[in-house]
Amino acid sequence: MNVRNVPQKRIGMVVHPERKGAIEASEFVEAWCEKAGYEVLRVTKASQCQGLSLVLSLGGDGTMLRAIDLCLVYQVPVLGVNFGHLGYLTEIEPPELGKALENFFAGEYELEERMTLDIEISRQPRGTSESVHEAERFVALNELVVEKSHSGNVVKLNVSIADTHFLDYEADGLIIATPTGSTAYSFSARGPVVSPTLRAMIMTPISPHMLFDRALVLDSNEAVEIRVLQGPHATIMVDGINRHVLAPNESVKVRSSLLNALVIKLGKRDFRVILKSKFGLTEKSMGSILD
Repeated sequence: MNVRNVPQKRIGMVVHPERKGAIEASEFVEAWCEKAGYEVLRVTKASQCQGLSLVLSLGGDGTMLRAIDLCLVYQVPVLGVNFGHLGYLTEIEPPELGKALENFFAGEYELEERMTLDIEISRQPRGTSESVHEAERFVALNELVVEKSHSGNVVKLNVSIADTHFLDYEADGLIIATPTGSTAYSFSARGPVVSPTLRAMIMTPISPHMLFDRALVLDSNEAVEIRVLQGPHATIMVDGINRHVLAPNESVKVRSSLLNALVIKLGKRDFRVILKSKFGLTEKSMGSILD
């Protein structure tokens, strides 16, 4: 493991408000920092991240997504402590927290960059002509999802890749995922698992009502535009948060962001080991296939 320069003695915390263990861990961090002479604050908005050397995510993967979203603009690295279930994004378990803080401030850590998505939603304001559109931007670590707003209907989506029309989809929805997000919703929709440090976008249809039902792995420089065709509206989800409802002729464009998420690695967790552990992929469990 590389030894880095000793960081500034200011850290932040993003704490899951409903998990007792996470709240107790935040109190432990506050006491640890007070004893060590470090400044610590609870982060609730992005502007608080300016000047921080580290942000601790105390919760599950959802808390980790929130922490990274807050830290992204100021490029503050995030260390995830797992108080959730799956823990794909988190790095350590709660008993390792004290030692992890010591290692970080000793400069004994790796910094891993994760690709994020730049998402631009183009909508038509109410009461305006079809030629008038307003844009809103978001950044995602896991995925963008364009899906049906109501059960019983499919959405019809016109998809262009690199400014060239690719296909019209009739499906329950469409996912554009990062490699980090390939083990999230995209995986549930039969998308491929992709190494999280790769730069690529995974386009996965959700229950497509058409012959072509496969996921596509795209170059990170290939922008994807999804336009809602005539028919039901579509809901826009960014990292699991409902952002908008798109009407016909409104669109969303997604490309790789210029900003990478910075994740602290302490050499304890390997992506492939985590994958095997979470899905029980041992030689014994695979025996019936291998025999």
